[in-house]
Amino acid sequence: MVTPLKQQRGVVYLWMLFLVFLLSLGLGKTLEVYSTSVQREKEAELLYVGTLYRNAIKQFYLSSPGSVKKYPASLSDLLKDPRSLTTRRYLRQLYPDPLTGTAFVEVMAPQGGIWGVRSTLDKKPLKEAGFDDIYFAFTHADSYQKWQFVYAGGM
Repeated sequence: MVTPLKQQRGVVYLWMLFLVFLLSLGLGKTLEVYSTSVQREKEAELLYVGTLYRNAIKQFYLSSPGSVKKYPASLSDLLKDPRSLTTRRYLRQLYPDPLTGTAFVEVMAPQGGIWGVRSTLDKKPLKEAGFDDIYFAFTHADSYQKWQFVYAGGM
């Protein structure tokens, strides 16, 4: 004969399983929202750091002595301009790619030198629209590698 106490133990066990299921489902959604938030922050930081590089390359290019403008031969030229007798810095440091933590890939200019940087991450960006006019090419990019922070002064 089954006593009422033994029947209740089975029901409580089922309710506990259901509760654990609901908690794990909620935790999974919370982690998904958190990871999306972190990804958006890294994208914003990539846009900021990429713009720093683009502006530094622009300043280097525009401050070239004489009528022939040149791009930096290496990114370290942005730390200390080798063309100047006085110390001239366009960047305080070489910033890493916020998405990967590694160095940016240099985008080479057709006439020589570096005219931009890009990320090495081959992942689809979350942000697809709402970019500044200078970054209109980033709209609907299928990879962060398409986000090239380039100053094409002579073009």
